[in-house]
Amino acid sequence: MSGPSAPPDQGGGFATTALLGFAMAALGLVGGLPFGFGPSLGVAGVIVTAVLRSRWPERFGTLALAPALVALAILAATSPAVPSAELFSGLTGLAFLLWIADDPARPSGGGRRAVPTIALGALGVGLAWTITLAVPGRSPDVGLAGGLLAAALVLLAILIARLPRLTFGGVRNA
Repeated sequence: MSGPSAPPDQGGGFATTALLGFAMAALGLVGGLPFGFGPSLGVAGVIVTAVLRSRWPERFGTLALAPALVALAILAATSPAVPSAELFSGLTGLAFLLWIADDPARPSGGGRRAVPTIALGALGVGLAWTITLAVPGRSPDVGLAGGLLAAALVLLAILIARLPRLTFGGVRNA
């Protein structure tokens, strides 16, 4: 007879919090806010959300993510339309998704379990940034065409990934 098993380690590790804080600070540096305010806003949003998620998860629940999400939205909205800011905005969004997956209320390893899902977003960020660098000019039509192409490729990747699960005429395609 063995003793009671130890509870599984909880998520919400320091690594994903530090990754998000670093990504927000980098976005704040390349963004359009004054030099010290952008990184401070990003890091403050991460710290407030991390404290709310770890100390009072049952009280705030999903609402605890609001400070980091608002900081990310402000930083992304005030960033200039240059490739470096677009890259850091996309990478910060991916770091935010990874950080959400590493929830302190769930067992550890949420970030590893979320990698296949986040990989589709990473594919979209990579395609959009590649199109931004590959297509000359900064006209709105080029940006719209690149965005539509990236969205179409991501949707195609999702469709192909789910192809075995589709049914045709009531017969499951396996």
